[in-house]
Amino acid sequence: MIPALAFVPVDHVVDVFEELSENVDGELQPVLDWLEDSYIGRQQRRRRRQPLFPVAMWNVHDLVVEHLARTNNHAEAAHRRIQSELQMEHPTIWKFIDGLKRVQK
Repeated sequence: MIPALAFVPVDHVVDVFEELSENVDGELQPVLDWLEDSYIGRQQRRRRRQPLFPVAMWNVHDLVVEHLARTNNHAEAAHRRIQSELQMEHPTIWKFIDGLKRVQK
C-alpha cells in the first residue's frame, strides 16, 4: 500500500498516510518513519515539517488522470540518440552542433 501513495490526490496524501500508519504491522514502523521524514513531513506540534521531497514532486495522481507521461523515458531516449550520433564524451561545440543537425535530419 505504501507505493500506492503516489497515486492518491495531493491534498489527501497526509490523511491516507496517517490512516495507513494506524493499520500496518509494527515491523514496518522504521519504513514508515523514513517515509514520513523524507516524503510526507514529520508531525511537529500542530503542523508537519517540510519533507525532504515535497509531495507535489513525487505524486503522479494528476499525471495519471490527465494521461501524461510519468517518467522521463522520452528525454533519456533523446539523450541516447545524441550520444550515439556524437560517439564521444566531450565534443567541441562545433562537433556538437553538427551532431544535432544530423539528428534533426
